[in-house]
Amino acid sequence: ALKKKAVAHPVGATDRGMADAATGLPTDVREWMSGLGIEDLLLDALVQGKDEDEDTLHHLSRLTPDAVMARLGGGGNSSPNGAPPLLAAISNVVVDGLAQLAASNALGAGSEPGTAGAPSADASMPPLPVFPTLECCFADADAERLIDGSFASAMSACPPHAPLPLNSRHPIPFETELFSGTALILVRPASRGADPFYSARLFDGRSRCLEVQVQGRFKRTPRGTVYIGGEVTERMQLGLVTKGLAKLILQLMVKFNPPGLHYSFGDRESRALPHIVFPLYRAVDRLVVTAQGDTPPEMGCPIEEPEPSRAARKKSDSPGAWVPGPTYTFSFNTGYIDLPNWKLHRLPMRDVWLSSFWNDSLLRFVAYEETAGGAHAWRTNRYALCIRVRHRAGGDTGGGGRRARARGAAEASARS
Repeated sequence: ALKKKAVAHPVGATDRGMADAATGLPTDVREWMSGLGIEDLLLDALVQGKDEDEDTLHHLSRLTPDAVMARLGGGGNSSPNGAPPLLAAISNVVVDGLAQLAASNALGAGSEPGTAGAPSADASMPPLPVFPTLECCFADADAERLIDGSFASAMSACPPHAPLPLNSRHPIPFETELFSGTALILVRPASRGADPFYSARLFDGRSRCLEVQVQGRFKRTPRGTVYIGGEVTERMQLGLVTKGLAKLILQLMVKFNPPGLHYSFGDRESRALPHIVFPLYRAVDRLVVTAQGDTPPEMGCPIEEPEPSRAARKKSDSPGAWVPGPTYTFSFNTGYIDLPNWKLHRLPMRDVWLSSFWNDSLLRFVAYEETAGGAHAWRTNRYALCIRVRHRAGGDTGGGGRRARARGAAEASARS
């Protein structure tokens, strides 16, 4: 919710340039900060340390995530083991919001209130692209497994940890009982102009439509195999044709991926969520292990792993050796999942709506340790990462589930 408010800045506001008497900020900037719901805290904290002769806008435009976090009480430490994940996420969202304001000429480094100026290096980044059909956040899988009852009731009782802005310019911190780190979900924009930043860094000349990048440390040595893949939040109820199509797609995945795939359509008792997962060590596209004290790779661009090392890892029978201390950086990408339109495409067949497999369920990108005898059950898995993605049917995407289409038909009938 915080991220949604932060990007809801009224770029076309008619009162742009009019200064607020109390702060010297343009009115539309003040409205944007007010929309965050923590206006007083932000205004008081973010202007600390401003020189008397320094313009407020110039001061704000130079803030970095570390600076924002320090002024909101996080000590200025954005490392995986530093500030609380929610505080660090708020800091990144605030800086991304300030960058959006700069890009829309509401805020510029060295400018007078209400005038355009040359933005700072951070503020010069293009604004975040908008994906109106998607909502993304970190899920609290550790808390969910402690709730009695069904998975649906556990998920309802555990609000998400923090928003995860798609195509964020800064890695977003998260933490579970097994892992502490940062993550990015990078989605190919509808056009290059919608996100020239990641188009140039990641998507140009490549077929990938989606890339997930993770960097961080294990907090203990996993006792079982660590898997990575996807889950959905409701049991799949497939007809004969759809089940046949699903099995065909699974056969293709087995053929073109390293061994070790495990899948389930879910069970009546809701012990195991529907899932498709692989051993993380062999499945990820890139994996870099950085010794403690050394600098890990930059995120937000292609992760570089020597090709001989990558080829040997992919052919290995090893589940990987994961220990506390080193920093693990890994990424996986696909050219077959079109998240904004909620479909599989570029298959040897027609495009397939994801809702035809799991209706209105949420998708979860996960990495977890399977405990001995756990059978991939959500209560016994120990999650290193759990990212929840919700698709909101609308526009011309055509990806709404049966229940969503039924609601739309009922609303249209009521209006008529």
